[in-house]
Amino acid sequence: KQWYQRRVAITAGISVWGGAAKYRIQSLWIVQKQCIRILFGDRQAFCDKFNTCVRTRPLSQQLLGDNFYIPQHTKPLFESNKVLSVQNLYTYHCFMETYKILKFRQPMSLYDKYRISERRPTLLIAGFPSLKFIDRTTSIWNNVTPKLRLNDLSPKVSSIKNIIKKALIMNQHEGLPLEWTSCNFDASKVSSTTV
Repeated sequence: KQWYQRRVAITAGISVWGGAAKYRIQSLWIVQKQCIRILFGDRQAFCDKFNTCVRTRPLSQQLLGDNFYIPQHTKPLFESNKVLSVQNLYTYHCFMETYKILKFRQPMSLYDKYRISERRPTLLIAGFPSLKFIDRTTSIWNNVTPKLRLNDLSPKVSSIKNIIKKALIMNQHEGLPLEWTSCNFDASKVSSTTV
């Protein structure tokens, strides 16, 4: 229940504030990793870490080496619990909001701002790059849609949610097994899947 409440809090309005500067998102990313360590990490190892009293540990184990100050790696925790990083949550929510706007043509005020390509109706014509919602979601849409091989807007919203989440989780866990890289959060690197 607590995890659900935290997840709702982090995703509320993410399509608006998630496009903030990387240094601002970085602080939220650090907090998200700390929460994942607390919720899904090795609780026993964390509790034992600070039991340095003579009565608790033998003398040979009381010396605090470099490993004491290294926090638990979060990439395996994200993978085993299928949790999206804050950067990928932004991509996920922007993509899904764009899909719903284009599919249902609502709200009309936002739908009218998108320019749909006449040659490829599943792509959008991008305007001048800016920080506006329409420009950012157009960029995300045009990066992800070809990788998902989305030919039209007929699939149900729920199936698209599952497909985009699986694709983002796969992308999030590419590369090194313990270290995060910028490619893990890059929407243009999402692997191809068929809708």
